Amino acid sequence: MAEDKNAFEPDIISVNDEDGNEILFELLERYEDENGVYVAITEYRDDAEEIVDGDYEVIILKVINEGDEEYLEEIESEEEYERVSDILMKMVEESYDVEYYDPTVQ
Repeated sequence: MAEDKNAFEPDIISVNDEDGNEILFELLERYEDENGVYVAITEYRDDAEEIVDGDYEVIILKVINEGDEEYLEEIESEEEYERVSDILMKMVEESYDVEYYDPTVQ
């Protein structure tokens, strides 16, 4: 069977919340600079109708490595968050042909 080069397989990240519940997220983009590694993720949906009809939030997090484990955590510095989220959202816009809604623009 010929491989479909246009087929899209999302990168899925499994995250356990503080109660131990597994939540699936789709990795949209990954960005690395001298300050660390950052990701843009959104809640994963496998139903085509939900994907089309949904308006899912993009979450920007920092990747933390501790030994062999990798964790995602919120970016606490507002300046760091603004800098990284602008970069990642531009990457998401280009990759997915969407327009980022910026609530600071009136």
